[in-house]
Amino acid sequence: MAPVRTRSSPILYERIAEELARGIRSRRLAPFAKLPSEAELVGRFGVSRVTVRQALRKLADAGLVISRQGKGVFVAGAVVNQELTALRGFYDNLVMQGHHPVSTVVRFECRRSSASVPELKRLEQDIYCFRRLWQVGELALAVADASIPGAGRRVTREDVERLPVYSIVREVIGREVVRASVQVRAARCAPDITKLLNVGRTATILEMERTSYDRQGLAVETTRFSVPAELFAFQMEVAGPLQIASSIKRIEQPSQSKRQRGKRK
Repeated sequence: MAPVRTRSSPILYERIAEELARGIRSRRLAPFAKLPSEAELVGRFGVSRVTVRQALRKLADAGLVISRQGKGVFVAGAVVNQELTALRGFYDNLVMQGHHPVSTVVRFECRRSSASVPELKRLEQDIYCFRRLWQVGELALAVADASIPGAGRRVTREDVERLPVYSIVREVIGREVVRASVQVRAARCAPDITKLLNVGRTATILEMERTSYDRQGLAVETTRFSVPAELFAFQMEVAGPLQIASSIKRIEQPSQSKRQRGKRK
């Protein structure tokens, strides 16, 4: 006699996972959308909380969902590509990829230059520093810490709340960005940023630090973006072959005679 399958059968959580996966693949559950809570899924499928968690774990292992502490589970969606070679702001890049980001100003202040960027230290003027949290729906995408030299102009909190960084530089400060230097590295997430991104205390994130310059070579802004590694990919395009091999030194094995002389020594 075949065994009777109960409501806690392993097959059941796989069926739940497959039903949710079909909703994700068909876009009935949109990218970055929040899934129903565990309690709602328990009521919907008439199963235990353990079975629901098994189903969600299966979806996470397949890369279809992302879990956030205290916020719930979200549809993973496509990885956001941030181009390093284009002079395009973070907001504009998200919009071009079909997202509808919303920012919240977490902190805003005006102070004399204390930034680490040498070009900003030389400027005897006010530095406007602010932190923004970027979200799509309830999912936190990035924390951006920006510093902008005023160049004799006044930047208000209202400006920061309504304009992206490059728009502030252009429309409020009256400067033109012509080039930018970008550095990307992996970093341990700071406690205050951990809370904003709703990631684990030991999470590793990607930090993108960008400094932008005008035609005179003066820094007009510097911004550090802290982004969850599973949500972003940074890409760069180059013209012609990328010359890597030419900088690799050949390591030759010592000849037999040299090895023998070394042993005699």
